[in-house]
Amino acid sequence: MRLFLIYIMMIAYGCSAATSKTLTFPEALQLAYQHNPELRVAMADIERLKGAVIQSGLLPNPAVSLEAENIGGSGQYQGYESAETTLSVTQPIPLGHRLRYLQSAAYANYGVGIARLQVKKMDIYTRVGLAYVDALYAGQWYAVTQKLTRLHQRIVSEIKRRNVAGAGTELDLRLAELRLYEARIRQNRAGREQRLAEAVLARVMGVEMKGHRQLTDKGLSHQTVQWHRLVEKMPQSPALKEKTLLLNARRTEITAAKKNVWPNLVVQLGGRHFSDDGNNAAVVSTSAQLPVFDRNQGNVAAAEAQYTQVLQEIKVVRLQLRQQLYQYLLDWEQNVYEAEQVTRVLLPLARKAVKLAEEGYKQGRYTYLELSQAMTMLYQEEKHFQRAHANYHKALMQMTGVLGHFGNQGNTC
Repeated sequence: MRLFLIYIMMIAYGCSAATSKTLTFPEALQLAYQHNPELRVAMADIERLKGAVIQSGLLPNPAVSLEAENIGGSGQYQGYESAETTLSVTQPIPLGHRLRYLQSAAYANYGVGIARLQVKKMDIYTRVGLAYVDALYAGQWYAVTQKLTRLHQRIVSEIKRRNVAGAGTELDLRLAELRLYEARIRQNRAGREQRLAEAVLARVMGVEMKGHRQLTDKGLSHQTVQWHRLVEKMPQSPALKEKTLLLNARRTEITAAKKNVWPNLVVQLGGRHFSDDGNNAAVVSTSAQLPVFDRNQGNVAAAEAQYTQVLQEIKVVRLQLRQQLYQYLLDWEQNVYEAEQVTRVLLPLARKAVKLAEEGYKQGRYTYLELSQAMTMLYQEEKHFQRAHANYHKALMQMTGVLGHFGNQGNTC
């Protein structure tokens, strides 16, 4: 019994350790690639296109026919004595290498499906990255609100001590208590926002996160971005590659539509039995449609229009891609600047101001209004710190996702 209890405790400890294990961004991304249902939909579409490639290369099935003539009539054609029975096999044969061109078009669309899967992976990468950053900094902001609440609690205790000593005022105490309750509300809201951000991250990954898992910024990208390098990497964009392959597929569809004018050569081979004299004879026939009126003109025109449409879509994608990258680059530069200024200057100044105001208030050199103003500035700079770092990582995620460059987190982009 004792060993059984020890075993149960070990299992519970192992489960709690697994639940509280740190979840890095690469791990979250792998979970999303394994469990996100949207990726499974794209993979199923690839299998559909693969089946279309197989189907497009198959020959038409042969047909077997049994025909009886001169039966059930009158006179000498009564009964079956004068019947002519024909058993034949008919095989349609595509002419003009039509199947080969159809299969080439289907295979080109299969390549487009694979490229579309990469576009979906790019989209999942970006969404997981943004959700991970939101959850990470929501947790950090919740920790900051806890510290600010404790700081307000300490100030309220100090004012009460001063009031007992006759050095404080009732107004200062009420204002401090008001700020304390506001801090508790902010802390409660931050905790709910953290849980919501973690739930969004779990939904994007396609898994159910049992309990809280610690997040870290160690797996996040910290690249140095330069505009000319972004322009050089634009052709690597999965969206642009997908459109380029789609253009090639439309070109092969034009060729296949033109070759589709070739008809099937229908070859019939069989034998005929004459019941009146017991003789047999071979039956051979061929037939084919003549492309006089229907030469597949409409389908050829539609395929050419689709080719022109994709050609223009490529230009649109290039312009949009360039605009997106430039916008993300400006966001990244701005947030890099803000993060550096807040980290090195603003936040240390705000913390020092609160410390000086708190010490000065204890000594009677500053009023509570001055201390409250310093606390407000500290709150703003703490929020600014979290927002700047989160937006910095988000801009990198968006640039990396658009370019489809998921690796080499420390390299220059």
